[in-house]
Amino acid sequence: MTSRWEAGFPLVQVREKLRRGMALPLAVAETARATGQPAAPLLAAARSHADLVAAPGATRVCRGTSCELRGAARIAEALSGNGPVRSVHCLGYCHRSPAVLSANGGVFVDADPARIALDFGRPPPLPSAPRVGSLASEPIVTRRIGRGDFSQLSKARGDGAYQTLLKALSLGREGVLREVERSGERGRGGAGFPTAVKWRAAAAAPGDRKVVIANGDEGDPGSFVDRVLLERDPHGVLEGLALCALAVGAELGVVFVRSEYPRAVQRMGEAAREAERAGLLGPRLGGDGPPFAVRVVEGFGSYVCGEETALIAALEGERGEVRPRPPFPSERGLFGRPTVVNNVETLVNVPWIVERGGDAFAAIGTKHSNGTKVLCLDAGFGQPGIVEVPFGLSLRDVIQDWGATSCSDSELAGVLVGGPMGSFLTPDRCDVTLCWAVLAQRGVRLGHGGLVAVPRDTDLAALATQLLRFVATESCGRCVPCRAGSTRALELASRGVLENAAALRSVLWLMRNASLCPFGREAPGPVETLLALAEREVQA
Repeated sequence: MTSRWEAGFPLVQVREKLRRGMALPLAVAETARATGQPAAPLLAAARSHADLVAAPGATRVCRGTSCELRGAARIAEALSGNGPVRSVHCLGYCHRSPAVLSANGGVFVDADPARIALDFGRPPPLPSAPRVGSLASEPIVTRRIGRGDFSQLSKARGDGAYQTLLKALSLGREGVLREVERSGERGRGGAGFPTAVKWRAAAAAPGDRKVVIANGDEGDPGSFVDRVLLERDPHGVLEGLALCALAVGAELGVVFVRSEYPRAVQRMGEAAREAERAGLLGPRLGGDGPPFAVRVVEGFGSYVCGEETALIAALEGERGEVRPRPPFPSERGLFGRPTVVNNVETLVNVPWIVERGGDAFAAIGTKHSNGTKVLCLDAGFGQPGIVEVPFGLSLRDVIQDWGATSCSDSELAGVLVGGPMGSFLTPDRCDVTLCWAVLAQRGVRLGHGGLVAVPRDTDLAALATQLLRFVATESCGRCVPCRAGSTRALELASRGVLENAAALRSVLWLMRNASLCPFGREAPGPVETLLALAEREVQA
């Protein structure tokens, strides 16, 4: 590719040196010499990523919506005397919130604000897997994680992992692309962009040694299926990534995993090494195909790096900021090479699609939304967990039948769907059909499919402030409307949401209409709904 690729990912090298006890300026200076990058911009980039400037050994307290509704602020206060504490916005245990990640990687779930300081002195047991189910006639994404842990290669291969890849070698690039096109699959990370369009563009782009990336950094607070897939079905992720590589002609692959998921980072690394030793990856893809090397990279603590151009920027050693398009990553991505970025759930669908045929996938769901979608129900539901549903079902039916929660005013103020950039649905709006076209008509953003139950007695103004705190903290800062707007909106909300309603609406309007990317454009939606509901409660 280029000398920059061969030199490795600069911020990964910086972090390795920090973990050996080196100071940040020295770590950056040595990395700059090794990679040939100027030290000053690399230092600025490093300082923009939370993990690289955090106090060593800091405890991470989840302040995502589900955890915040269940006492995360009190937990952070209780742990403040035990050493440095960091707030993060999702640890992927929304079904067992609130959650805390210790410096050694241990996870405390169902944390009690009154006992956490005492419990913290003991190593926590490994949290149990979430409840996993399917309302589809046949599970696709959850076909393994619903039956156990398939992280070991021998167990995964015994369940069929990599069989589709081996068959696909005879199909060739066009054969794989044809089945993905017929499937009508869209990206499951929130944008809903047609998978085959992205793959076809990268396949047709000039240049050799193309890149494919599995995006495991999409951490919408409330969604945790990616963590579970990365931990319990890593070979399913790798097979989907390998099929993508075969389709576009890529020789290099990256699995980018959130640092808030340390067990997922470990499991994916082990799986990639096992697959390479078995000859499935590496010099000969599937033992008889083109070369395909995979590298697992731990993220740097920046939420916005779940956006594909910001993710690429971080890998290149730059600030995790969204880049204007065009050029699209499929034309000019990582280090200038044609690059496909797909989210984890999207890739896990691909082996099933290629094995059964795109028409079989297209036959599931609705005319405008093919296949299934995974929804994650947080601890506020009667039965939390992960459920795979065919498109076309009613959200209300999923909540009431699988989540065992009455979708009524007496129990819920509403449901936050799709995280802080999603939609806040009051109980009377939960009858919406799960279909891209219907959701768009109703103004509902499904996002990554996380559902957070908001109890009836919740302070909605305080919840709006919490969402704005997330936006202000995680904004990449690239564009003024989002950077300054989120800060100003948080200032106004902190002084009183209702008292500053008019000014707050004005700032939110500017963010929605002038921000560079969906982060700033979509974040105002749930806040505006909560503001209107809070005003209605006061007037009642």
